Amino acid sequence: MRRQPQRDNDVLSRAIKLVRRHRGMTARAVAKAMHMPLRTYERFEAGGSRLNIDYIHRFAAATRSDPHAVIMAVAIGSPELAWRSADNKLVTALTIGGKRLNGLLGDGIAKLDGRTVILAVCAMYDDLLAENERQEMAARWLEKGVTELTLARPRPGR
Repeated sequence: MRRQPQRDNDVLSRAIKLVRRHRGMTARAVAKAMHMPLRTYERFEAGGSRLNIDYIHRFAAATRSDPHAVIMAVAIGSPELAWRSADNKLVTALTIGGKRLNGLLGDGIAKLDGRTVILAVCAMYDDLLAENERQEMAARWLEKGVTELTLARPRPGR
């Protein structure tokens, strides 16, 4: 059975709700920070209006999140990307890199072959995956060490 494709507005709605909840904010607080009436914000969050880039950037400023991740979440059909990138600004960093490359290479971008671009992007993501594994390994090491120290500590006595 084929899965029905999601509508852009449904993905946007879910992404915005995930980020807002991740920040522990109410719809009223976000609407106020976006300088808009609550009903307008509620319609935006419910996906009741067309995709509005200005609203997305205002939302991201209000929630200190990644506007480019919200947009990419819609593009790839994964609302979770928006909250996963809210703190580290992953997609904004990618966008800044694209802007920088555009400024440095200009028309030279058109001369890059697809294979070169794909290999460079894959290498970047492989580096991020390896860094994630190193961070998880360090966290496991620390957790194990703390447990061992706790078990080795003498019991207080009186």
